This record gives sequence, structure tokens and C-alpha cells, in this order.
Amino acid sequence: MPRPHAARRFATVLATVLSVTLGAGAVGTPAATAASAEDGITLIRHTVPSVIDMTNRQYIWLDWELSGGSWATVVIRNIRTGHTTTELLGTASNSNTFRLSWDTHDSEKGDVPNGDYTWTITAETLDGTPLDFKASGSFKLVRQPAAHDLNVNGAFDLLQRDSAGGLWRTDSTYYSGELDMESHRREFIGPGWQVYDRIEAVGNLGGSAVSDILTRDTSGVLWLHAGNGKGGFYGRIKVGTGWQVYNRITAGSDLTGDRRPDVLAADKTGVLWLHPGTGNATTPFTARKKIGTGWGVYNDITAVGDIAGGPAGDILARDTSGVLWSHLGKGDGTFAPRTRVGGGWNTYSHLIATADVSKDGRPDLLAIRGNGDMSLYRGTGSWKTPLLSAQRVWSYDIEFGYNHAA
Repeated sequence: MPRPHAARRFATVLATVLSVTLGAGAVGTPAATAASAEDGITLIRHTVPSVIDMTNRQYIWLDWELSGGSWATVVIRNIRTGHTTTELLGTASNSNTFRLSWDTHDSEKGDVPNGDYTWTITAETLDGTPLDFKASGSFKLVRQPAAHDLNVNGAFDLLQRDSAGGLWRTDSTYYSGELDMESHRREFIGPGWQVYDRIEAVGNLGGSAVSDILTRDTSGVLWLHAGNGKGGFYGRIKVGTGWQVYNRITAGSDLTGDRRPDVLAADKTGVLWLHPGTGNATTPFTARKKIGTGWGVYNDITAVGDIAGGPAGDILARDTSGVLWSHLGKGDGTFAPRTRVGGGWNTYSHLIATADVSKDGRPDLLAIRGNGDMSLYRGTGSWKTPLLSAQRVWSYDIEFGYNHAA
């Protein structure tokens, strides 16, 4: 069904035309790499930084001040993918400042990826006559790596394996308060994944700026699949043996405070083990440390990041009666006494840490029912009530026929 993205973009352009005020920000030096000024138009200044960090946010205000012109067209283009944004901007009160709210969300293609971008600006008169002026520059868009962002566009990606062993990735977008995971965002990664009985998204475990996954085969061998930044993976790397002793494995959160994702595993006797991350792809974690017992009461353990406002990553764990518990991380790999979050969570087949999909600075949780219906639980940052009420997820046509999700 159509989504209300176009209305917001129209409102942004209309607001820009009617009332433009110069915003605060670092002012860049004019970068008129190909500017001609037969009409007397010059670029006075701009506020496009050389590096734009879009971690936990979706748009940024950018300004260009020209010496004249009533309208300006700004084109922003990703060098690698060719993804292009074109905006017609107006100015008010003869300030000759053109302001763009550059939104990194695209309703059709999903959020724009990290990487190198170029920008160009041209000017025209009030009646639309082009002026002989053009200026250009460049910047790099960056975001902090998240455990489930496999194509480095700042959005959550869901991995699902079908009954034939094929692995699929569905990109998402969060806009106007809703998580959207419709079928046109789904891409096939490849066949043969039925040889694994565990698939876990783990963040940048290998030390790159791209998220990776861990898999365990049926003989207990653990493999690291380094992300290629395009939604897929490079060849697998053997990183452990004997992992068949574990019946719960989760990863992706920094549990020790060193800014590296760590791995948690509960063995069949209920002992919880910490495998501290190293940031090295060939040896991604150090020797395991015993950090708890009694974890056999849980049938699902999810490393969700700092969801409860503590100093490090936290854990959500569901017991066999369907009660969900929060374990607040202390920052040294251990956890504070558990806090009851709520009951009835046995209606879900998968609980998946999404990182911060809503761009409010707090990680969130995706819950999937056996019939494929999905709900998003946004994080609050409060240890007493770490999750808000469930929100519906738009997930047409992607939910059926899968036997594993990560």
C-alpha cells in the first residue's frame, strides 16, 4: 500500500521556499570546482562538512549562500551506487541562502548507503531562467556499524533462511513512526545455508566497518562470514570448534566496555560463557570466561545493546514459561540481577536485536511470531521498563516459508 513519504518531502520543500533562516553549523570553505560567473553569481559559503556522521539520525540541514539567484537546484550523488537526490530550493527575504533538509531516507530504494558523495548547486532567476553558475564539492557519509546493517545504509536488515537452504536479506526503513520491511526490499544472498544450525548477526566482529555474521555447522565448527558492505559476505573463516556444547549463542553487543562486540554462549548445563571480542577476523575473540550459572531456564537469549540505560550492553532473556527478563550489563562482562519485563513472550518464535531502528539513540527489539507477523518494541533507556508497547511492522509477503531468522 502507498506510504506517506511524499507529503513530508513536499512540506520540507514548501517550508524552505516560504521561510528560510540560516542555521548553525560549521561553515565550509567554498568548493566551486567548476563555477562560472558571467551572470555575476558566486558561492559565498556553504555548511557541507567533509564528513557527515548520520549515526542515530536520518536528516541534516545543509546551507549554501550565493551572491544572487532566486532559485537553486542541489544534486547529491553517491559515487559508488549512483543514488541521486535532486532538490529545487527557494530563498526568502533576499538572504540568498538556500537551505536543504537532506533526508537520507528514500521511500523506494531504502536509506542511502555510507560512502563518498558529490554535491552540485546551480542557480536560476525567479521565472526559472538558468544562470551561468555552477559549484560543486564532496563529502563522506559515515555511520557507526550496527549488528544488523549489512549494506551500510544505517537501516536494520533481517536475515531469513528458506526451507531449501537459501539465505535472504530484507532491508528495512523506519519512517513516520513505522518500521517498513516490504517484499520489494528482499534480496537473495545465496544457497547452501542449510549446513548451519545457528546463524547470528554479530556486528563488526572482524574489525572492519561492516557487520559480520557467525554460523555454526552441525559438527560444532564456528565460522565467521565477513560482510562485504553490499548486503552479502566474503568467504567464511573457521574461528572455532566444539561449539556444539552450546544451545544458546548471541552476539553483537559490547559487554566489556572496549567498544568491540562480544559473544555470549550458554551451554547445555546452563553455564553462561563470555567470549570477549578482539576485532581480529581470524581470531575474533579471546578465551572464554565463565560469568554465570542457571541460564538453562531460558530458551532465548538476545544481546540487545544498551537498552536499559546502563554503562554497557544488556541482555534480554525469555524463560520457558514465556516471561521476558532484562539483565543490565555492568560493563565488565557481568550483569546486575534480572528485572522482569513482562509475560506472554512465548507467542514469538524469534527475538532479534535490531540496534536503533527509530533513530532516537536507543536500541530496539524485533519479535517474530510463528506465522511470520512481526512487532517492533522500541527501547526506552530505563532499566525498570526497557521496552515500549509493541508497534506493527509492515512486512508484506516476506514472512512465510522460513525456518530461521537472525
